[in-house]
Amino acid sequence: MSWIVLLVAAYALTALCAVPFHRAHRAFLRAPVVPRPPEEEFTLHEVAHLRAGARRVVHVALAAMVLGGRLKAKDKVLTVTDPVPRDEVEAGLIKVIGLAPRRRMWRRMDRLYRIRAVAAVGDRLGDQGLVRHPTRLRTVHRAHRLLIGAVFLSVATGLTAVGLAAPGGRIVSIPIAATTVLLVAGVKSATPDRDYFWSFRTTEAGQAALTAHETRHPRWIPPTHDELSQEDALLLSGVLTQGALYGKLAPLSGAITWPESPRSEAPFEDPPGLGGL
Repeated sequence: MSWIVLLVAAYALTALCAVPFHRAHRAFLRAPVVPRPPEEEFTLHEVAHLRAGARRVVHVALAAMVLGGRLKAKDKVLTVTDPVPRDEVEAGLIKVIGLAPRRRMWRRMDRLYRIRAVAAVGDRLGDQGLVRHPTRLRTVHRAHRLLIGAVFLSVATGLTAVGLAAPGGRIVSIPIAATTVLLVAGVKSATPDRDYFWSFRTTEAGQAALTAHETRHPRWIPPTHDELSQEDALLLSGVLTQGALYGKLAPLSGAITWPESPRSEAPFEDPPGLGGL
């Protein structure tokens, strides 16, 4: 009767992982929203996050440092030339980049996207209902992945129980039915209650607030910690709105972008039977 123990363990494992997922999911959906004061203008980092999330925040911050002469990009190497951060986002970037010339920065970009200061920008917008709250959502996704893994492991355990009960003849129908119910219940439990869980990063309220901001400031030049020329300000605006790293910022793009895999130079050989000799 060891198959009974396996079935109990399978159900217990699924339940154990389903509880934290649903708690995190409810906390995410029911989190209180503190409306943003209507007179408060968005910062450079907030506009970047509303447009394209944490990646855009990091790219805009790096671009501003390069244009301000505090970060040098050359030959796919990043070098911090002024280690004094102007805000918390820059402090996080400098900590990950380091003070020595940094080669292969593309390997560390995921770390830059996850630094606490960048998440804090999204969390503040999330508290205001303008974006999906990054920290709470990360908790939900982590619990969701754990639950999916538990469901697969539990079903595998249930199938093992079926194999152990097989010599018992008709009794094998019990673990088969129990495993089927476990699979259905596990999949249903791992399905979020609302599509909002998978929806776009910026909410409808966030899109409306960003549109209102652009309506008020049709020629908005991103404020920075450095005095930028009109040309450099326009370059930074291009990064903010389109994520485009060109002109003076092309070396930065080369330093943070994964290199393309080299193409094979081997000549194409036409085998016999397909027109070859």
